[in-house]
Amino acid sequence: MLTQREQTLLSTLNEERLLGLCRKLISIPTVNLYSGDKAPAGEKAGLDYMAELFRNMGAQVSRIPCDDSAFDKYQVLATKGRISEGRDNVVATFTFGDGNGPTILMDAHMDTVAVDHYIGEPFAAELKDGMIYGRGSSDDKGGVSAMTEAAQMLLASPEGLNGKLVCCVVSEEECDGAGRGSISCVAHLPKPDYAMVIDGGYGQVTDGCCGVVTARIAVPGRAGHAANGAINAIEQALKLVPAFENFRNMRGNLPGTMNFGLFQAGDHPANVPNLATLAFNIKTNLKDMAAAKEKYGVDNGRLVRELFERSIFAIVDKDSSFEGLRPTITWTKDMPATLASALDPAFVEEFRAAYEDATGINPPVAPMQGWGDLAHFLRAGVSTVGLGAGAGCAHAATEFTKVENLVGTARIAALAALRKLIR
Repeated sequence: MLTQREQTLLSTLNEERLLGLCRKLISIPTVNLYSGDKAPAGEKAGLDYMAELFRNMGAQVSRIPCDDSAFDKYQVLATKGRISEGRDNVVATFTFGDGNGPTILMDAHMDTVAVDHYIGEPFAAELKDGMIYGRGSSDDKGGVSAMTEAAQMLLASPEGLNGKLVCCVVSEEECDGAGRGSISCVAHLPKPDYAMVIDGGYGQVTDGCCGVVTARIAVPGRAGHAANGAINAIEQALKLVPAFENFRNMRGNLPGTMNFGLFQAGDHPANVPNLATLAFNIKTNLKDMAAAKEKYGVDNGRLVRELFERSIFAIVDKDSSFEGLRPTITWTKDMPATLASALDPAFVEEFRAAYEDATGINPPVAPMQGWGDLAHFLRAGVSTVGLGAGAGCAHAATEFTKVENLVGTARIAALAALRKLIR
């Protein structure tokens, strides 16, 4: 049930302003530098635009560089040494009253996946039939826009509020970025009382996420002319296929257990390739976290990684063709699974109620079936939930979001924040 004060807040939503910002952000290319595109733009232009917008809204704005040491601080395995220039995260702080009330942090990411194979114009930001089209519309410029509109609503109706709202627009969520932007903010900002990560699909309260580990396997061969024969790296790699099936079965063969996402080898039909590279994403869960914590002291996917390695080398060790040509496995990331309901069930329920009151939707509460930036906040002990404006087409060849999703997400975020800040 909405109070009169809450109704006043929700009435300040400006749909034209919200849609205008979303379309503007889509029109600014912010493709992650590691997307695989031939000439990705990077996030700088979008981040700079948001920094200036927040200043004009009256925020105290700072920039936090992506910091690889944050992964070490929180014992997370991730690729290090990625380009950091032009990717500093934007942090906008709005103070209400004397600022001594709770601090609410909202987080959404600016980077997008690739556009080289996008169908249509990825940056046109066309508004048609209640939908906005373009790369990032669903993941996650709709989220950035909804977060910003929620801040605008609170600024337009500040009566009785006390505390701080911190809006983080981050880079390096996509393309094996491992949430580098968000974990850098977690490491370098004062710990907030509550956090909302605005990313994902509309219609659900996200109270955690699955984990994911990523492996790359280099399978060597012995190069030569195709007419004379040699040891073909592609054929060597194909010998490992039964290991993948064995691993899936040992993990219960559930949807998403393991995605075989990359196979690269060879340069010409006349040549015997001397190297094949394979890459996989493997899903982990809370049971995996607990087991690794008990054995090794860290809640991660280490035991799953070990099982995968045993599956591979059970085949390699029995095949003499691999002698002197042993595959190598490199683990590029290990992002832990998390559950908000285990940390602060009361906050999850309060947020669910705000979601329902703001939209009329009684949302399911469930973990994300992939991995999300909210994991970094949860592992740092911050009461965190996730919500999103997405339309289920993130990373698709044609991407869109619904106007009603943007409006609903802004209303939810603003109302949930109000209920924590009001005194």
